[in-house]
Amino acid sequence: MNSSQAQDSSERDQLWASLRKLRPEIDRLAAGDLEPFERQQQIVVLLARIVCAEMDFRERDAALE
Repeated sequence: MNSSQAQDSSERDQLWASLRKLRPEIDRLAAGDLEPFERQQQIVVLLARIVCAEMDFRERDAALE
């Protein structure tokens, strides 16, 4: 693993780790418990960013294989 891959992996781990403390709220969103609160909008944006980052990581990883 080169330094760029190590940095990508570290950033990826940090993103996923940040979700642990949000798990109860994510579970409520996953269950369809939606309310028009700014906090929920922020969580949805965060989740979308993490999913995009994960997809980018997997795409780069696949290109290296």
